[in-house]
Amino acid sequence: MSTILEADETGALRLPPSVLPHPAPRRRYRVAMASGQVVVDEMTHESAVAEVADRGAWLEELRLRRERNASQTAGTPLQDILDDIRGERA
Repeated sequence: MSTILEADETGALRLPPSVLPHPAPRRRYRVAMASGQVVVDEMTHESAVAEVADRGAWLEELRLRRERNASQTAGTPLQDILDDIRGERA
């Protein structure tokens, strides 16, 4: 089954409740890209806690990398630091 969505004038997509698992007011969903597809998952309490912990670890990694490069004359561009953290640089 597929549903066709059209972006509104601001570029936002609105999903009808019929395509969401257990739609209800104030229920949270995570949207991510996986293999070129958009994936929508319902956020559980456990996944929300894990996501906050992952974000905290990521920010700590960013802070450490920035401190390590702070004494260089021509500092490392932020995009290079972010690419390193994501593992996208060779």
